[in-house]
Amino acid sequence: MSAAPVYVLNLARSPERRAFMLDVCARAGVVAEFVAAIDGRACRSSATALSKAETALILSHRKAWRKLLAGRDDFAVVLEDDVHLGEGFAALIASDWAGLAFDVIKLETMFHRPLVARSGARLGDRTLHRLRSEHVGAAGYVISREGARKLLRSTRRLDEPVDQTIFGRRAIRRGEIIAYQLVPAIVVQDNLRPAGRAGLATTLHEPDRAALAETARRAKPRGMQRLRREAARLGMRLADAARAWTTCRRLRPDWR
Repeated sequence: MSAAPVYVLNLARSPERRAFMLDVCARAGVVAEFVAAIDGRACRSSATALSKAETALILSHRKAWRKLLAGRDDFAVVLEDDVHLGEGFAALIASDWAGLAFDVIKLETMFHRPLVARSGARLGDRTLHRLRSEHVGAAGYVISREGARKLLRSTRRLDEPVDQTIFGRRAIRRGEIIAYQLVPAIVVQDNLRPAGRAGLATTLHEPDRAALAETARRAKPRGMQRLRREAARLGMRLADAARAWTTCRRLRPDWR
């Protein structure tokens, strides 16, 4: 069975990251197809609360999804350009994905403890668990053609960060996206790798950092709005706890 193509998002102004990913993929035994990422510096200011960098990242992932749909492959692996790949990556992406019904499979870990289905499907020496709660981050995932179509529709408005659209609370809890978590994970971002980090420089420039900080400050609710948010969070936690006792469990995906 032929392996799914590997698309790596990379900015033209980041040749050091391209070189890094060429080395990472070569050591993993896979050939990367680089997708020219959208530069936030060239983006217009959005009518939403997103920074130019966040908007550019959505548009970059959309390019990868369109690339999949423009070709004949049924699935593709999408990587950002600051990740490390674990053991057996080449064999994993050559798996029989057609035997699974999914939109996206999260290959990375943020070392959080998302809620996942108790039972899972074996995939070599790893397991796939249906993701039942938020587990953000979009630095490494497998996407199906149907998943690409869904996400192209849901990201048209550019109204939330791309990882929230794919793996956020609304997408997962409402079942808008059929997402699985690979356990142990096989992708990890450089800044989260437990040891042996490459120390890649950020691609954010000062206006973006300032915009992200300002967005976070403004996003903090106050007064009754804060009380309503906390009540909603408590309700969701209680619902998650009830589900965890029956068909789900908390699981922290490690990386190897």
